[in-house]
Amino acid sequence: MNDNLTLYCFSLDQQDYAVNTATMIASRISRESASYLRGDLGIPCDALSDKAKDELESLQFQKKNSEEKPVAQPLRGNDGKGKTSDEVGGDGRIACIAIFVTQQCNLRCRYCYGGGGEYGNPGVMDESTALTAVDWLLDRCGPVEGRISFFGGEPFLNFPLMKKVAAYAREQAEKRGVRIGFSANTNLTLLDQQKLDFIRDFDVMIIASFDGPKSLFDTLRPALDGNSSYDRAISMLPELIAERGKKVNARATLVPGSDPSQVQDAINDMGFQRSHMVRASRSPYAVIADRNEEEAFVENQLSYTRSTICRFLDALKDRDRAEINRLANSTGIPLPTRDVFLSGNRVFLGRRKYKCGIGRTYVAVSITGDIYPCHRFVGQEKYRISSIFDNGPLKRDYCVSPVDAVEACGKCWTRFMCGGGCLHEHAGETGDVRIPSLLLCDYEKRRNEMRIALWCSISRDDYKWLEGCGVVAADMCLLDFG
Repeated sequence: MNDNLTLYCFSLDQQDYAVNTATMIASRISRESASYLRGDLGIPCDALSDKAKDELESLQFQKKNSEEKPVAQPLRGNDGKGKTSDEVGGDGRIACIAIFVTQQCNLRCRYCYGGGGEYGNPGVMDESTALTAVDWLLDRCGPVEGRISFFGGEPFLNFPLMKKVAAYAREQAEKRGVRIGFSANTNLTLLDQQKLDFIRDFDVMIIASFDGPKSLFDTLRPALDGNSSYDRAISMLPELIAERGKKVNARATLVPGSDPSQVQDAINDMGFQRSHMVRASRSPYAVIADRNEEEAFVENQLSYTRSTICRFLDALKDRDRAEINRLANSTGIPLPTRDVFLSGNRVFLGRRKYKCGIGRTYVAVSITGDIYPCHRFVGQEKYRISSIFDNGPLKRDYCVSPVDAVEACGKCWTRFMCGGGCLHEHAGETGDVRIPSLLLCDYEKRRNEMRIALWCSISRDDYKWLEGCGVVAADMCLLDFG
């Protein structure tokens, strides 16, 4: 067995792990194997025990039998067969658009990357532009399915247009034999029975901004009229969750001063069945903490994730169904699908070349019909890539993956797990979408070590039991646009 430089080794909670950064197969390994990979033993490979040799060979060489062959399908737009990212990412199909039915908001969230939801150009979209955006999507989404995300500002400020868009999109999609899906990013404060009926009738997936307990919520998300935004947000929330269940996904934005544990507890107490927490993102419109506060905040997030994973694994070992159901939504790391498991304790981590579909399969349309690579870039002219009133193809700026284009990414062991990171966060931190932030890269690496440790600690029997609990039956939310 030759020493293979593609093996990355790390330790977490006195257990050692290794991942083949080419095949993205990972496994728990013995301390002997870990010491050899780190060069601690100073002995030739032939002197290793048979167990250590087997561990390292199973990671270095992919077995040919079907049991050991990775069966997980790569995400659309990712490299599953060795293609270049330009070949994979540039087929021209747009799967989803975010339609900004309004660039106005009734809240003034302190971290808003859209400058109070106005994105530098407050106003509402007119009906002609909105319906043209629908046609533009249907012309490009391919023969199977397209998706529309209602965005703002607060999209329900322009509820009449949302209804017209949904009805028109469904009618036109049916004529073409295409499925059309809907989602809406909302602050929840404008919900009433009429809007709940709309959400049900058009099967709208809801991404609900929810930042934690009342005091923190009202501080971070003040209403323009001075009243409690929290009280308004929760007024119709029980009815929404009761009817829509897992099609309501809570999205909490964390800032320095947020306690992830308290935020997650508040989300759980409200009955959300799906949730995720993200860091506030820097942008031309938002001013967030200084660097020292930011570093402390990152450490706090990682500490919370690590402790939650430990509690999750303890509950899994004890087969504590109630605790598992409570914690499954709190790790901050997606649970593995059935396809990741190989033989023994090895898992296939997946091999993604993009963080998301930005500028390739997903774009945002502003109130004027201008097209941006994603909703976060709306209003920033230098990132404008086209207009729905132009017939030409989109710029191919985002078809080449950072994994291929950025030297630092190409050398990173976790490149196929993060896909090069969020380009908007890069722009906010370094001023360039192609230059990653060292702080965020370090965070991603450490978080991915935790992800590997979690996945490698779940056995096939564990997975079957988790399936019976219902905590891994549903797909992860594909509509979190950040």
